[in-house]
Amino acid sequence: MRGTVNQLARTLGLANRFLLEQLEQYGLAGIAPSHGDILVQLFAHGELPMSELAQRIGRDPSTVTALVRKLAAGGYVSTAKLPEDKRVTLVALTERGRGLQPAFESISDALADVQCRGLDDGELEALDRALRTMQENFETALEGEPA
Repeated sequence: MRGTVNQLARTLGLANRFLLEQLEQYGLAGIAPSHGDILVQLFAHGELPMSELAQRIGRDPSTVTALVRKLAAGGYVSTAKLPEDKRVTLVALTERGRGLQPAFESISDALADVQCRGLDDGELEALDRALRTMQENFETALEGEPA
């Protein structure tokens, strides 16, 4: 079990390579796997404040700002200040961004198929529980509580 974090890092790296290949196959070479979480949230919710988007995907707000800027530069999202509170930036899909949804659904299905191949439901549930526990352990340790 001592190599779990290394195995997770290697698995994530391979998953990102797989996603990059899938994105290229759909002609979406300018979109990175890290944009996927943002796009999926916008597909589901339409328009979201930048802070809520960061919270939903578990990323630092400054990271989300950089990712949104790249998506905006590609014409996939737009940003606007909330009229009643100029501190709030809303992020919304453009027509071009909404057009990505079918490709993203296909890519997500392919990712799920590959990552779950050879694992039964019980194994997947146990893995999910174990990973959630590890995540909680790290969150607790980072909050200053003893590891």
